[in-house]
Amino acid sequence: MQRYENYLIVSDLDGTLIDSTQNISNENINAISSFVKSGGLFTIATGRTEINVLPYIKKLEINCPCILYNGAVIYDINRKKFLKCNFIDNQYLLNPLQNILKTYKDLCLQIFTEGKMFIVSDKRKIDPYVILEKQPYEMAQINDIKDEPWIKIILNDTSDVLLNIQSYLNNKVPKGIISTVFSNPTYLEILPFGVSKGSALSELVKIIGINKKRVIAIGDYYNDIEMIKTAWIGVTTGNAPPLLKKVADITVVNNDNHALFYLIKYVIPNLENEITL
Repeated sequence: MQRYENYLIVSDLDGTLIDSTQNISNENINAISSFVKSGGLFTIATGRTEINVLPYIKKLEINCPCILYNGAVIYDINRKKFLKCNFIDNQYLLNPLQNILKTYKDLCLQIFTEGKMFIVSDKRKIDPYVILEKQPYEMAQINDIKDEPWIKIILNDTSDVLLNIQSYLNNKVPKGIISTVFSNPTYLEILPFGVSKGSALSELVKIIGINKKRVIAIGDYYNDIEMIKTAWIGVTTGNAPPLLKKVADITVVNNDNHALFYLIKYVIPNLENEITL
């Protein structure tokens, strides 16, 4: 038996594996490679799609299905196949979203379907990261895509505006239809009800048939909370907000100091001595 056989590490990307210069360090890449070569399973859990995740994972040894769209999708990136996909019941969102667009003129509203991103707000207010990362998108009106299967929605604006929108949606959309979560202070995401990285991790454990007591998850923001709680060992980075550090079992270095390298080199060896697996 190899040293890390049947261990699974699930890592968030932005703010965790990716540093503040939007790169993944060689230290992290090499540590993950060593972990996989020693029998470990490694994958990512991110709000990104199967398309805009690609530039960041070319050098990573991912040998397990990925959690994408903040948990709405489980995707086999090697076979380019959706293994599980959850959809929003969007009939309850059509009018609220149109009202939001009328009220908040600086908002960028993105709607995601399988393989596509539609921007339904003013084309002059496109999320700068969409432009910077050259993410493919199409402009559309909400009613033009109402019959498409929506996987998730991203609203990009100031945190104060997004908090107001979150409160508005909680009042206007019937309970049990959507879940909302901040993936950073300027991104509010709308997902199918009950969907999170944590729910997807539970599904992934079943799909690959691994012992939950060998699952380690690491993240840095509020959309990682359920995943950190679901994992046997939940880890957060030094740059995470206090709430995550309170929820996590372990806090490691920040994302600019090779958090995955630190986790693999220093934390996991100690876990082997402390935990009966």
